[in-house]
Amino acid sequence: MMEILRKLPKKCAALLMSASLLLASAAPAMEIEKFDKMAAKDQSEYIVVLIEGAQQMLIKEGKKELAAKIHALFTTTLPGDDAPVGIIEFERNLARARLADIRNLEKDPHAPRLEVEDAMAVTLKKNGIELPVGFYTVASGFRLHYPPKR
Repeated sequence: MMEILRKLPKKCAALLMSASLLLASAAPAMEIEKFDKMAAKDQSEYIVVLIEGAQQMLIKEGKKELAAKIHALFTTTLPGDDAPVGIIEFERNLARARLADIRNLEKDPHAPRLEVEDAMAVTLKKNGIELPVGFYTVASGFRLHYPPKR
């Protein structure tokens, strides 16, 4: 790449270098702050992508029993609840992560932001489901369909 950059005009080379650094550092996971700005329907779709992505990864690793546990967790609704057990636990963990994210930023404005995937990973781990490292990229192709909240 450096050889190509030397042959380009300086402005073009600087622009390409900046773009490649930006793309290389782009996080594939969703920061909670950005998630909170999404429309409710996009948030719901994003959560479904995480759940289904986790199941698919586990199936590919030959851990169908863990994928089935995820399915049960996110489809079982206890009497008196309005949502499945997994969603209730996930929302609780997301609220905790949101608070921790704010506290981290108060201590260090340059601290890395917590991500929605962190809350999902905690939810699944608390239910005996260990996820592969690649889980943090399962929603990297997600695209918004609705205007963000104001």
